[in-house]
Amino acid sequence: MYDRQESDLEHDQALVEAALFLSPQPLTRHKLARIIGGASLSYVERLLDQIADTFRSDTHGIELHVEDGKAMFQVKRAYIDAVAHLAPHQDISRPVLRSLAMIAYNHPLTQADLVKARGNKAYKHVQELLERGLIRAEEQGRTLLLYVTDEFLRYFGLSSVEEFRFHVGDLPEEPEEEKEEEQEAHDQEEAEDTEDSEEEASQEVDDG
Repeated sequence: MYDRQESDLEHDQALVEAALFLSPQPLTRHKLARIIGGASLSYVERLLDQIADTFRSDTHGIELHVEDGKAMFQVKRAYIDAVAHLAPHQDISRPVLRSLAMIAYNHPLTQADLVKARGNKAYKHVQELLERGLIRAEEQGRTLLLYVTDEFLRYFGLSSVEEFRFHVGDLPEEPEEEKEEEQEAHDQEEAEDTEDSEEEASQEVDDG
């Protein structure tokens, strides 16, 4: 690897900014070095320092965040509330978020314990969270061991699971109205499943 010429500096800085903007995951210095054509890590550090200085200005709504050698753009805290509704995963239901919070708080948590606390509906919650990339699972005997992912931390603007626990404190009891809402949603799902089964049975009779 080699240090780029001074004339390449602006071009490379713009290229790094574009990479950070498009990447759904934080990028390492090694990855950025490859993207800009094989520069030294010290050169990449210089670019990141300049980008950080540029976006530190109050005229920008985003900032550069670097942690554990990985860089990413994130919205400044002052603007998060105003634009949070534009972020992905806004369609996650409260019951699913509740299961996600329990997984994060106990990180890692077995699926068996989650189901014990949340009921059988937690199986569907786990599947949805896996598909969204907010959790990952490892086999542990006859159940799964559930972990939150870097995507979870990135999405909620956290640096670690410990930071999540610090902000949450003791995980509060589920309000009665939420329990009722979840039960209604569960009953509705069961009703829809029953209707689907009846339609399938009716179709089989007609085909016969």
